[in-house]
Amino acid sequence: MRAVPRAAIVWPSDRPRPIAALSGGQGFSRRQRLLKAAEYEAVFNHRCAVRTAYFQVLAKPNELGQARLGMIVSKRLLPNAVDRNRVRRRIREAFRLAAANLPGLDLVVRLQAVPGGNTPRDVQNRDLRNALERAVAKCSPAC
Repeated sequence: MRAVPRAAIVWPSDRPRPIAALSGGQGFSRRQRLLKAAEYEAVFNHRCAVRTAYFQVLAKPNELGQARLGMIVSKRLLPNAVDRNRVRRRIREAFRLAAANLPGLDLVVRLQAVPGGNTPRDVQNRDLRNALERAVAKCSPAC
């Protein structure tokens, strides 16, 4: 067996890390999330909601000046964790793209129906964007 010089071994910690991992990228920070059960409950009690074919968006004005997001993706609707995480990623991405234009609202997005296997992703994404826009129009601070 031939010995490999120690300098030729590349350890995982020695590998260069992607730029996004170093700079923080465009992640989903704690300031942009609803974290506590009381925060979710306050949004539910406000009773300002919009419903589409796949999603229900509940909203409540906040005093923070920026929008925050909470998600509910039920195991009953999507038993497979991979599918639930895929829906959560889509919700986060739609929120990230719209966050700059959103007023100070606490939003909770709930999956209401499972998109069929033949439903194109762009239809699902359009449905989610439409739900966010309608929720902002209906539940902005004047609500």
